[in-house]
Amino acid sequence: MSDIFRCPRCHAALGAAERCDSCGFSVQSFEGIPVLLAHPQAVANTIAKAKTEGRGDRSEDAHAGELTGPYRHHLRRRRAYLDGVLGAFTRNAKRPLMALDMGCGDGLHLDWLGGYADAVYGSDDNLLRLSRAAKRGHAKRLFLADVTNYPVRDDVFDIVFFDHVIERIPDDRTALAEARRILKEGGILILGTPNEGAFFWQLADRLQPKVLRTSEHVHFYTAENLAERCRDAGLKRREVKRLGWGVPHWSLDAWLRQFKPVDDLFEAAGRLLAPSQATSLYFVLGK
Repeated sequence: MSDIFRCPRCHAALGAAERCDSCGFSVQSFEGIPVLLAHPQAVANTIAKAKTEGRGDRSEDAHAGELTGPYRHHLRRRRAYLDGVLGAFTRNAKRPLMALDMGCGDGLHLDWLGGYADAVYGSDDNLLRLSRAAKRGHAKRLFLADVTNYPVRDDVFDIVFFDHVIERIPDDRTALAEARRILKEGGILILGTPNEGAFFWQLADRLQPKVLRTSEHVHFYTAENLAERCRDAGLKRREVKRLGWGVPHWSLDAWLRQFKPVDDLFEAAGRLLAPSQATSLYFVLGK
């Protein structure tokens, strides 16, 4: 275990122990990954689900790397932007930095985050994904957690990377409040999400309703309504970045943007003519 953790049931410090001295909560594990959920049945259900790998639903499909897929040029552009943000933040750091990928999935970002921090932690609510992340070996500790009841003490992380997760969480306001709570004063929270509340992408959903029916997303943000949620959580906005433009039809958009000249043209034209209709939003936040 680690001294950063707190009990998910009573919120007392766990320290290096695997049992809470205050309420008796016992930390279970799956393939060496601590399962830090408040309710034992939830732990059992999660482990049972993890053992059913192979059904092929979207919660189990392996995440693609940044160099593959039709949106690879857009994903590289996002990574370049994030490199700039983290490079500027860490350049003058005068202490060892701790980073968290809060929703790390298969762990594709863990090695990259390690370039900006001395210790990297990762959490997810999917044990199958965490077991894949563990095989990459880039995190100091991986753990299963509920982002609305996060099993970490206050003011722990210098960097919280919360990328394309919030749109899947019904209680997004509590998740944002928890992200703020675990962030150190002077730290940086990077929040990424699709801009699916924008007119273009609402139109895309109407043109291809099957895509919407199979989506895991429960929130469809714009920069404005996400900014309101961040303010309500006590987060201070440092920057909002819009990235990626295309055509409001999911299949056609993916086909066109696989070609770098087309993706570059859309980026330049969209930024000039329709800035609010970007595909991705990044908020850089503090407390």
